[in-house]
Order: sequence, then structure tokens, then C-alpha cells
Amino acid sequence: MNDIDIRDLINSYKEIGTSTIGHLTEKGYLPDIKALNSCTATIVGRVLTVQLTSDNTDVINQALIQAAPNDVLCIDAQILGVKACWGALRTCAAIYEKLSAVIVIGQATDSLQIQQLGFPVFAQGISAVTTFKSDHIQGTLASDIAYRFGEQTTMIRSGDIAMMDNDACLYCLLMSRSSYYQIAKKSTKKMR
Repeated sequence: MNDIDIRDLINSYKEIGTSTIGHLTEKGYLPDIKALNSCTATIVGRVLTVQLTSDNTDVINQALIQAAPNDVLCIDAQILGVKACWGALRTCAAIYEKLSAVIVIGQATDSLQIQQLGFPVFAQGISAVTTFKSDHIQGTLASDIAYRFGEQTTMIRSGDIAMMDNDACLYCLLMSRSSYYQIAKKSTKKMR
């Protein structure tokens, strides 16, 4: 699928809600990822992944620089436990870089400031404990993320599509995203 098709598909997905996709499949649903502030629209974008391997979060700064406008940055911060790797300053950088949203598989901080900025951040939770400058091994950019929740495992890859709203955070696989949209569009027409 070329870039033009992907952009058209992203714009098409903005017309439907995550619950419409949820009527069709559980695949790609990230059940414990919640919006830090209310979403008034469906947010859709191409995913750029970051996987942290220690408390060195410098790779997030690289991702912010390398991300294209309208991308969704997805950070695997599970290794950090209760420490947050995302806060108000990085949110300002995401706004400057014109990202669509950020997903943190882990903790975020500065929730009030993020809400005031109005930028869509989705995370597993909120923590006052944060990372600090570290010389440990740096994480990796554009690597596959294995998101696990209970018995469910979802592989999240750079280049695929993320779709988010107040109800859910969904990750749409490259091979199935077009077919999900076609089925969802048909079921939406039937409901009218």
C-alpha cells in the first residue's frame, strides 16, 4: 500500500468510532490504555514505535525529531514500572512536531498540564515518579512492541495505524486495516 492510500485510509477512519471496529473484532484493542483528557473526535495516525530497555529515555527525543506530522508515537515503557517517561515538556515537543497523539504503554506524569495543553495522550496510568538522566542502555526506535494484557498479545509495529477516542485505543494491523474500514463503513450505513 503506498503513502497516498495510507493517508486516504487514515482520513476515512476518522469518520468512524473505535466502538464500530470493536463490534467487528477484539484484535488490536489495548484495554488498559486510557485517554488522559477527553477526545472530541476520533484520532488516527501512522504509528512510530519506541521501546525502552532501561530508564534511559533519550530515544524518545530521537523519535520526536524523526516522527512525521500526524504520526502517533507509541512508547513501550513497561520496563519502567511505576516511573513515568512522558510529561508536559515532551507533550509540548509533540505539539511542536505536529504529532496526532502519543500512546504510552506505561505511566505518564503532569496530567493536569497535559489536559491544559489539550494534546491527546493515552497511557496505562499516571505517576508522580519520573525518569531522570541515565547512562544505561538506550532503547530502540521503530522496533516491534509486544503488548500483553492477560492472555492477549498484540504486536505493534511502526508504519501501521492507531485509532483512538474516548472509548478505546486500537491498533490496526497493516494487512487488515483496509478490510476493517470497509466492514465498519457498511455496518455504519446499515445503522442509519
